[in-house]
Amino acid sequence: MNTIKALSLLCLALFIQACNSSTTNPEDFAKDLQRQLIEAQEGALIEIPEGTFEFNRPLSFNDVANVTIKGAGKGKTILSFKEQVEGGEGLIVKAAEGITLEGFTVADSKGDAIKVQDCDKVVMRDLEATWTNGKKSGNGGYGLYPVTCTNVLMENCEASYAMDAGIYVGQSTNVVVRNNYAHNNVAGIEIENTINADVYNNKATENTGGILIFDMPDLPQANGYDVKIRDNEIFSNNGENFSSPGIVVNILPPGTGLLIMAHRDIEVYNNQIKDHNTVSIAVNSWQFTGRSFQSEDYDPFCHGLNIYDNDVAMGAGPSDQTTEFGQLLSMVSQGQPMGIAYDGIFNPAYVNESGEILEEHRICFSNNGELPFLNLNAMQAMGESGLMVEKLPEVISMDPAPFDCQLESLSLEGHNAWLSENK
Repeated sequence: MNTIKALSLLCLALFIQACNSSTTNPEDFAKDLQRQLIEAQEGALIEIPEGTFEFNRPLSFNDVANVTIKGAGKGKTILSFKEQVEGGEGLIVKAAEGITLEGFTVADSKGDAIKVQDCDKVVMRDLEATWTNGKKSGNGGYGLYPVTCTNVLMENCEASYAMDAGIYVGQSTNVVVRNNYAHNNVAGIEIENTINADVYNNKATENTGGILIFDMPDLPQANGYDVKIRDNEIFSNNGENFSSPGIVVNILPPGTGLLIMAHRDIEVYNNQIKDHNTVSIAVNSWQFTGRSFQSEDYDPFCHGLNIYDNDVAMGAGPSDQTTEFGQLLSMVSQGQPMGIAYDGIFNPAYVNESGEILEEHRICFSNNGELPFLNLNAMQAMGESGLMVEKLPEVISMDPAPFDCQLESLSLEGHNAWLSENK
């Protein structure tokens, strides 16, 4: 009798597990989940069971406040878009206040995996975005992608094999990105045109570049500022650049640890930046890309950078030869990895009568170890169309002394309740 009872319970368990699998009736499951997203009322909890579920069209959610979409955990609840025939994103959320996304994986979307747009009070927790076919230029651009959002917390997430950035926060204000793992993307973690961001305790490895802080032209929110990058593990980001030609990260050299472009008021400290074959820390203006822009409000220069107390260990090389930026660095360094590289392009408006950059606009590197240093002094090599690479060997400097300084620490908490509440 006990044996029969045990067998009955086993059969019941197997039946329940089968019901949670996409192989039972994937079309009905997909329709039901989208129906729940459409019909959700304020405060709703939408739960997705453990299993792998297949979708051929994107999931979308809009406009309803304080809703939670929750799976059984990343790697346990898997939403697969491998057979997607329509739309770009896997899951797109728009104009929702108090949205929580938690505990599921989005795999193989045609475009971005999880996009959250124009939302306030966003929690993205225990999520995964990935492409299971490896490093392909046809993969989606962004993995976890909050954009034009306010008050964002992203934690304990994982992103891999994105053709652009695994974790990307763009044009957002008041952001915490912590305890995440980004690997095998082109850019591991990218913070772009964002104001008041605290990025800490993350791990970025095996990407083309580990962490990127960019300010891009001709976007609705220009001129990001007040970004802290601290206590992160950034190592062995020497992966191939498999991005599509023409996009900005296509210039990113394999073997880049941290890259800051056209940004201001950044504090970088207590990070481990190790084993990068091209450059551990790079700083450049937008002009260095040679690309034009239209916006009159855009500030294309780096200034107010405070980079100190980082544990930096050089890679073994050789430096990259597959990108123009990599070839330039390799030419100057004779193929050896560079510790810190700066393009030397600055805003003349921030220079005093003595020819010195004003204190608050300085770029400071201090207590990062004895590292090979490169200042391209490219201000002296600029033409109307951008950088004139052939002039660089005449003007470069390897003297770090002018940049041995330290600025005041950024204080995010004083004007940012979201960051303070979510420490």
